[in-house]
Amino acid sequence: MTQENFIILLFAGIMLWLAIKDEISFRRDQPVNYKSMIVSIGILGTFVGIIFGLWDFNTQDIATSVPQLLEGLKLAFLTSIIGMGLSILLSILQAKPDKKSREDTLIRLKTIQRIDAINQNLVAILKSIEKQNADNQILVTILDTLKSIEKQNGDNQVLTTILDTVKQLRNDIYERRYRFTKLDADGQALPDETTQWIAIQDNETSLIWEIKTSDGGLQDGKHTYTWYHPDSQIKGTENGGDCEGCHCDTQAYVEAVNKTQLVGYHDWRMPTIKELQTLVNEESPLDKRYFPHLDVQECAWYSTSSPDSIEEETLLCVSFDSGHLGPSKHGYGHILLTRSPVIE
Repeated sequence: MTQENFIILLFAGIMLWLAIKDEISFRRDQPVNYKSMIVSIGILGTFVGIIFGLWDFNTQDIATSVPQLLEGLKLAFLTSIIGMGLSILLSILQAKPDKKSREDTLIRLKTIQRIDAINQNLVAILKSIEKQNADNQILVTILDTLKSIEKQNGDNQVLTTILDTVKQLRNDIYERRYRFTKLDADGQALPDETTQWIAIQDNETSLIWEIKTSDGGLQDGKHTYTWYHPDSQIKGTENGGDCEGCHCDTQAYVEAVNKTQLVGYHDWRMPTIKELQTLVNEESPLDKRYFPHLDVQECAWYSTSSPDSIEEETLLCVSFDSGHLGPSKHGYGHILLTRSPVIE
């Protein structure tokens, strides 16, 4: 297998894997949109192919160098075609006349415009090669600049266009496509590199989650509670856990957190089983970068407000270690509060 074919298979495999995850999440009514990332990876393959084709191009030996250039261009175009194809296929399979579909369409249109700009630059490069005379100096400049990107000159329009597009893709993938946003004490968004935050906003579900601490205080992640709500169908057990800062049951903890008006809100509540499963399930592990103080031991269970349909006085719990579900008498375990509309 040639190096070019290996790279194509690598990029195609990654994009196919993301496409399968996207479709599976959509079928389970817990959609995770990977379409824009698939397209971005395809375009990234385009840049890899361009650089691969031009890296060792010898302007003194055009005939020998052209085959490698063509192999690089083949890699460049194939990865983009695969990425766009998978994204379009997913959009067709998941087509719905809603706002999100329109947003996805706009993203793809912008991506097509970027690809068109890259293709125009490639045509200019090929035309300069055909002349093989004084105009070859353009290609020499491009090659020299690609080999020392840190010393790029601003007059190289082709490289400038490619680098600007790479920077834009990096912003799309690593800065604008994060699922979670860190919030400060006033509920304002923080930069992702922030090391201290109060709550997390899930941009896919619109849920906001409290952040546990390790200081032994009210929100310490090691505390346990029993379910208790005097006005619900399952009243539970009052003050039956092990905690600090309030009585050790869910009702007391919810009231205590709401009194602090965490990130400016006083409507914090226990999550449903489906809400907690948006953070972790058997197919998708917990993102510990955003939830650093949750108990993820095998024996640690997080209670929900969803009753078990089989056993009386029993609520469903989730393990952040494995994503497994389990029943808990009176809902005993750790808790993680949320706010915003209920997901049943």
